[in-house]
Amino acid sequence: MSGTSSRRARRLGGALAIFLVLAAGPRAPSADPGDNEIARLLVPADTDPAPVKQLKETGRNPYRDDADAIAAGFTLARAVACTHCHGPDLSGLIGPNLTTGQWRYPRDATDTGMFQTIFFGTNGGMAAWGKLGSLTEDEILRIMAFVRSRYRGGSAGATRDEGR
Repeated sequence: MSGTSSRRARRLGGALAIFLVLAAGPRAPSADPGDNEIARLLVPADTDPAPVKQLKETGRNPYRDDADAIAAGFTLARAVACTHCHGPDLSGLIGPNLTTGQWRYPRDATDTGMFQTIFFGTNGGMAAWGKLGSLTEDEILRIMAFVRSRYRGGSAGATRDEGR
């Protein structure tokens, strides 16, 4: 084996070893939390900021039409890589298009459903941003406001849980 081929083989072997270690490492939190875990998440806490309490009590994101929250949500979406997968305009790349209301997870048509998706992640590859502690619940609401601001569909894009 020549020197170049040998170095290339060692690099490939090293990369494979790193991949195997990472693959065998700690598992990410389940994107399929049980009903009890979801229910606990949606119980208002005394320490919750007012907007988070409002979502948990009413099922409606109070930041939905707030221009400052939408701008902050865009900044956060870029910082935590939402736009890396869903695209800068949210029309989809690796992750699905978020502007049409054709939700991969039907629960995302409601604010509490989208909150759950961002908090717990998905089995389709999205990280559990809230559960991992990468985003606060208030930051999740701001990202949701940004996502809803880019929505271009009809009434199928409801943003509120009825009956809550």
